[in-house]
Amino acid sequence: MKKFTYNKAKKLIQSICKAAADGEYDTREKFHAMLEANPDVAVQGYNAYGKIFFWNQASTHLYGYREDIAVNKDLFELVLPPEMRPLARNMILAASKTNKLPEASSCDLIQRSGEYVTVFSGHIMFRWDGPTTPEFYCIDIGIDPEAA
Repeated sequence: MKKFTYNKAKKLIQSICKAAADGEYDTREKFHAMLEANPDVAVQGYNAYGKIFFWNQASTHLYGYREDIAVNKDLFELVLPPEMRPLARNMILAASKTNKLPEASSCDLIQRSGEYVTVFSGHIMFRWDGPTTPEFYCIDIGIDPEAA
């Protein structure tokens, strides 16, 4: 899987998050078409409690978990370091009420092997199935620490 420089990863994640905020992905089909056009973007879909319902091939490459292993697991337990889990849970639960998501940023997450991977990560939320059913998506791009 291709890794990006920090600046390229940041620019791509911010453009995807902005497009979502601007309503460009008003259907799942449009969102999934964008994902297909960006095969190096790891995307995990989850509910307000962290239960994974979507895991793309790029997520498998980045984190080491196959889709059939990741789906129905807790995203926070699967890839977040223990010290980040409470804050992440609280931010997502708050976002389901306020519609305010965390800012996109770089962070170190955990692969299946137990090794850390540096990613640029953004979050988007959709309410395609109505106002009481938010769907969250974490969008990650692996960063090459050696690249300038």
